Amino acid sequence: MVREISASKFDYAELQPLTPPEEQVILLLLDALRKLADAGQVDAACRIAGKACAVLRRSDAKNERRFNALLHRLTRRLEPIDRSEACE
Repeated sequence: MVREISASKFDYAELQPLTPPEEQVILLLLDALRKLADAGQVDAACRIAGKACAVLRRSDAKNERRFNALLHRLTRRLEPIDRSEACE
């Protein structure tokens, strides 16, 4: 039985040859973080997005905002922490 792998929602073919490599890497990382969260690793995706925000904060405000927006969208999907178990 052959199972078809679902295609990404992001069409990499649309990246123009004039798109700077740095921009392409940002788009790939954002897409990878979404997929990581979709695979059930929301906490890991949030941590990586947060680190990307910190790295880009002073040097690239545009892309920092993109990671910040993704981080805020993903945090809604985090499981609540059971504080009673954490204190034991």
